[in-house]
Parts: sequence; C-alpha cells; structure tokens
Amino acid sequence: MKPSKSVRTVTQFSAYLINLDSSTERLNVATAQLDQAGIPFERISAFDGRQLDPLTRPEYDEARACSWFGRKLSGGELGCYFSHVDVARRFLESDARYGLALEDDLTCAPNARAVLDEVMSDLTAGIAPGWHMVNLGRPVKRFFSPIKALNADDAQLCRAHYFPDTTTAILWSRAGAEAFLKAAYPIFMPVDHFLRYWGVQTNAGVGLTQVPFTPSGAESDINTAKKPKDVRRARFYQLRKQRRLYVNKLAAKRHQWAFDRDQGHDATPVAQAAS
Repeated sequence: MKPSKSVRTVTQFSAYLINLDSSTERLNVATAQLDQAGIPFERISAFDGRQLDPLTRPEYDEARACSWFGRKLSGGELGCYFSHVDVARRFLESDARYGLALEDDLTCAPNARAVLDEVMSDLTAGIAPGWHMVNLGRPVKRFFSPIKALNADDAQLCRAHYFPDTTTAILWSRAGAEAFLKAAYPIFMPVDHFLRYWGVQTNAGVGLTQVPFTPSGAESDINTAKKPKDVRRARFYQLRKQRRLYVNKLAAKRHQWAFDRDQGHDATPVAQAAS
C-alpha cells in the first residue's frame, strides 16, 4: 500500500496593510474597517523615505525620471514604491493564491469582502486570462472593456486597458507579482503611475466600474516631508507630461480595439468618462 501524499492547502488570499510605524491612528482606523468587513490582514511596516535623498538609492534613475515622467521623485515617493515591492515579495513567499496590497488611508465599503470574494472567484474561473493585477481602489473610467456584471455590487468587472493610477488597493496574481518584481527597477516614476504605464504595456490589468476600497482623502503621511509638487520639474514638463499621456492612451485604445474585436462586441456597453 502506497503512503498517502500530504496535500498542501492553498490560502485563497493574503492581505497586507502598508503603514508607517509612526501612523498609529491610521492603523487603528484601517484595522477597525477591515475587521468589520471580515478581511484579515498583516501589517507591513512602510519604508519611510521622508528624509531620504533619492540619489543614494541605486534603484532610482533620476535622468529617466526627468526625461519620461518630467520631474525628479521625492524620497517619500520612493518609500511608497519600495513598500509595494515589499508586499509583492511577501505575497510570493506565502502560500496564498492572491495577494491584496492595501494602503492605510483607505475607506472600506460594507460589502468589500463580498466584492473581493466574487472577483477572486471569477478570476479563478478564468474569466480574464493572463491578468496580473486588479485595481480595487479606483474605478475604471476610460479605455476599458466590460467582462461581467458582479452580483455583490452594481458594478462591472472589466479589462482595464488604461489601468487606474491609484494604489489604495491592488489585488495581485502570483504571475503578476512575479512580473512586477522583474519590471519594477529602475524606478523612474511613482508606483501608481508605473502600474498604469506597465499595465498599458502588458494589457494585463483588471478593474471595476465601482470599487470596494477608496482613498479616505487624508493627507499622505509618507510624503509630508517633501510633497511631489515641491520637487523641481524638468524643462518642458508639460510637454513631457502630454507625451506620456498620449503614448499611454494610444496604447490603451489599441488594446481596447483589439480586445473588443476579438470578443465581437462594441467598445462602449458601459459609459466611459474622459479622464
């Protein structure tokens, strides 16, 4: 008689809350909301870059930041970026199928767990082949293709060709987190803008027309030492910004055309706002 093989149980998801050690009030508020929603999480000590000189970090490419993004990055922006990289690494070290990266300035909807469970169930069923990441913290508004209506909310699950540029809540697949870690360096834009840029290139983003997590609107703790608006812009900043937006939107539109052609339906079954 052959010995029975041990079966490894795979956790459906692991959630990680990014929080500065000094931001105890934010932690308390976020904890209360996530507990009420029934979302267990692990607190991750955020990388505090508020006093950091970005040029001391070899991962940072300032010349490319000025050329493509149009300005230098602040230490706080690098800290936020490193924190999201840390979450991706921790998730891949776990046995979870999906990883949920949360920022501590979130507002959690009462039905957040039901929406999260339904999204993960649909993705597990293969509704969005090749997906890498889902933005659960900002709704899709432009260049998206609806895939399925959700039962848990009056929302559509969509292929997000123009990935929303907020990192309040990002759901990762294991393949997506692995790909993100390979593409993450060098750093030449803030992490939210990078995920849009990278998502436009890969067309592997998913989004919702209504989201279960939203930013609270509180001022960022991680960027209080030097806000992005105080960081010196490169020459011809507006031209560089418009070039970046044009390139991203053109690529997203092409992905949308191709997706909707292959699916055999119109590109606009849901109203898409300009943004």
